[in-house]
Amino acid sequence: MSDANATVTVSSGHDHRLEILRGVVQTLLADLKSGTGDKDRRRQVEEWRRTLAEKYPEFKIESGLRDYYFAEAERLRDDFGKSTELNEKLVLARSIESFLDRAADYDRRIAER
Repeated sequence: MSDANATVTVSSGHDHRLEILRGVVQTLLADLKSGTGDKDRRRQVEEWRRTLAEKYPEFKIESGLRDYYFAEAERLRDDFGKSTELNEKLVLARSIESFLDRAADYDRRIAER
């Protein structure tokens, strides 16, 4: 096999691998944004996606994480509105702030690129 053919084969394999991974990443993002699974599982997926963001910048994972943080803040805001206990409202308010801060951080990162 010539060097040109080897390069095409390696490139095709790399592209195929990225396409498979892209589908996984997109599905997990949709699951995160919709609130699928419990909070701990969503956080595990979030952590994995953060590591992928650095490894695969072409997936634009930062914008997906930003959208997830906004969706999570909105879910917590709904819980906040239903809550009657002051302590629970305080915990929810702090969590909402944390998610919005993370969303703003990713917004800045996206703008800098």
